[in-house]
Amino acid sequence: PAYAGTAEAVAIAKSALRFVYEAQLPTGDHADLLGDLEGITGILTAARASVLGAFTTDLGYLEHGDYGARSFLMHRTRVTQGAAAGFTGWARRLENHPSLGEALAAEEISESWAYKIAKWTGKLPAESRPPADAILLEAAKAGLGLDDLTALAAEILTRALPEDDGPDPFDERYVKLETTIDGAGILRGDLTPECAAVVKTVLEALS
Repeated sequence: PAYAGTAEAVAIAKSALRFVYEAQLPTGDHADLLGDLEGITGILTAARASVLGAFTTDLGYLEHGDYGARSFLMHRTRVTQGAAAGFTGWARRLENHPSLGEALAAEEISESWAYKIAKWTGKLPAESRPPADAILLEAAKAGLGLDDLTALAAEILTRALPEDDGPDPFDERYVKLETTIDGAGILRGDLTPECAAVVKTVLEALS
């Protein structure tokens, strides 16, 4: 939809969320709404990170007499130091992992799962992060749960990092995929054939 500007768009978003807050929902509508609200949380995180990233790059906080973006947030938006650190952390995170920002804005992944993926792939060299992010995002969209994503991330790091890189970032966990004749597989435990097929496809993309 077209808006006259960001101020109008934000005002409409605020009004819509106030409506949700005040709404008396019939029994059975809560589950879907909670899923939708999680999507909104991800969109908000991506939007704030985008604006804050540009604000920081432009040194916009100097015009307000602050020495940094975190200081600005604490003094001008009246959030705690911890909250300000969290917001600036997301701005840096999505700058280094732009595909995660796109996935959040498209409601393809939750904020907490995006955080996990950024934490995992952040251990990789900069040039290896985009393909690793893409693999994990595709796996998440294909239906893998968090445990299987954790195992897949461990496999990616095992393949990508030098053998003498120090302690394994996943507590020295070893991950191996084996498929049976009917397509089922084992990855840190028994997987369904459907899950194994997805994991196998993703791992083959790394070969």
